[in-house]
Parts: sequence; C-alpha cells; structure tokens
Amino acid sequence: MMLVRHVIRDREPYSLNASASVQDAAEFMAARNVGAVCVVDDSGKLLGVFSERDVLRRVVVLQRDPSSVKVGDVTSELRAVINCDETPHQALERMELIGTRHLPVVDGERWVGMLSMRDLMRVELSEQGDEIKLLHEYIQT
Repeated sequence: MMLVRHVIRDREPYSLNASASVQDAAEFMAARNVGAVCVVDDSGKLLGVFSERDVLRRVVVLQRDPSSVKVGDVTSELRAVINCDETPHQALERMELIGTRHLPVVDGERWVGMLSMRDLMRVELSEQGDEIKLLHEYIQT
C-alpha cells in the first residue's frame, strides 16, 4: 500500500527559519520551483507553512517591504499535518477539509517534509496508469 512516506522519500525537505526575510524566502522558493515551504524555529520545530499566497496577501497587497518583513511574521498558522504512515487519500481528504494545497509531513513529533497537491496528482495518475496497463494485459490474454 502506498503511504505518504513513499511519496516524499526521494526529496529534500525544504524549510526556512522564521527569521529569514520574505525576499529570501521568495528567492528560495523560486529557485526550487515550489509554492510553499515549512517554517521552523532555531531548534527545527515546525511553526507553520509559508506560501506564495502569504507573499501576495500579507506582503504585496499591504505594500510591505519583502526585504524587511520576516517570514515568521507572515507565515500561515499550522492548521494540519499528515503523518508519513498515512495514505495519500487521507492527505487529500485533510487538504480538502482545511482548504490547503500543502501539508507538512511528520514522523511522530519530527517534521520530515512537505506534501503538495501536485504530489497527490502524480500518485493518482501513476495508479491509474498501472490499472490501465493491467486491464490492457487482461484484454490481450
């Protein structure tokens, strides 16, 4: 059975310290082509998620200087996480419930990565491809 740990296993877990500037965060995210990153404190404790929407709503629209605003001051609160031993389907349900496209992944109390809606779409497409392949093989026999 596919678990969240399998979906994120080959990826570097991206995070930023709460003291980083929004400008640095935007550059970090753009360089890695990600729409959100986890925000941690100096001890590595997960504080929340910083997304492109946070930049738009809490910095740009309010005409704040991204070089002087700290990520920790404009980060969305941590509303939910997903455990690495849960399924992608459970993650999708949780995302739908809280209205988000990103979920931090934890292993017990330890933060280990981020799961995105894009990741879940890849899983779904892969599973559908496998099913189509099996049906095609069945038809040919």
